[in-house]
Amino acid sequence: MCLQCLAMVGETSILGPESGNDYRYPVRMNHTSTQEGSLSGSLRAGFTLVEIMAVMMVIAILLSVAAVGIQNIDRGQATTSALSVTEALFDEARSAAVGRGTRARLLIHKELNDSEVIDRERYLSYMCVAVESTNREGDVEGGGWEVITRGTKLPSGVYFSPEESERAADAIGVGKPGTMRIDLPGKDSSGADSFKECYYFEFNPEGVCVDGENAGLDPGAAVILISGTRPRDVEEPKLMKNNKVGFVVWRNGRTSIFRSPEQIDLAR
Repeated sequence: MCLQCLAMVGETSILGPESGNDYRYPVRMNHTSTQEGSLSGSLRAGFTLVEIMAVMMVIAILLSVAAVGIQNIDRGQATTSALSVTEALFDEARSAAVGRGTRARLLIHKELNDSEVIDRERYLSYMCVAVESTNREGDVEGGGWEVITRGTKLPSGVYFSPEESERAADAIGVGKPGTMRIDLPGKDSSGADSFKECYYFEFNPEGVCVDGENAGLDPGAAVILISGTRPRDVEEPKLMKNNKVGFVVWRNGRTSIFRSPEQIDLAR
């Protein structure tokens, strides 16, 4: 290739509009500035380590808040579910009393014995219905009782609260639960019959909810359930965040649900 041709490679030719003269100007290609602009653009699009750590901390905080909220929702759902189950069992006990023409009791496990697995799991959270035993003619045989339903376990962490229930009963003027020993469904770890102490709420053959210890006292009952924790060998579960629900059983067996924990507290 001639030297003139090589000299023309880095030049741009511009023709004059009138004279037709060929003016040539050298043009230098700036590759370095293009690369620098691309590199700086890629740097601007990234994040520093401090920024990434800050974002991760914000995400961790949001997840913690969400986890607490979910736990509270779960506890609320558990107590609400337990309330519906307990109310249905009371209605079942009343129906059994009226239908069979005998006394019926809603039983709640009371045996404090954490060394026995079945008692630890059932304590204040296991319920069933029992009726007074009768002979073939329907006459009472002498004070015996038999369980007629399968036991129902409340959701984990939900307990019947005798203390809250009796406090509400005193304030409202209704009856209180009694206590008794009875053979519950299931066996102990040794295989022996499960004779356990229980709280009970009683309905007479007319379907009236009567005081557990003295049927001549104020009829009705107050039932309070709480969400809480119970360390081993502790009798009363510890209430968590005032999460409690409950209802009043009136003389005729109908129930009225407390609208909020505050309403239960005001009943005192």
